[in-house]
Amino acid sequence: MPRPLRRLYPIEAVVRRRHRTWMASMTLATLGAAVWGGALLWRALDPATGPGLLGTLLASSAFTVPGLILAVLTIRARTVWILLASIPICANGMMIVLPWIVLRLRG
Repeated sequence: MPRPLRRLYPIEAVVRRRHRTWMASMTLATLGAAVWGGALLWRALDPATGPGLLGTLLASSAFTVPGLILAVLTIRARTVWILLASIPICANGMMIVLPWIVLRLRG
């Protein structure tokens, strides 16, 4: 029997928990990168009052460490989830390792 009114009913969007965790992890990685970008811009505009490396690291770590924990919790046994989880793991890990890279490049 045809159901002509079936398409008129609103369809609920189903968002899975792991996808929400992945999105939260990437959001925190973006906020950590924004802290670094803001600090570098501040240092370029006014070097006398710009934040130091330690202050920037602490402010960025407030976002990236929880993001890294969420990224690790996103991993499942399926290959596709391991690949998807590697994106926020690398993004958050890069923000944590960035001060060491800056110090190595300075001299």
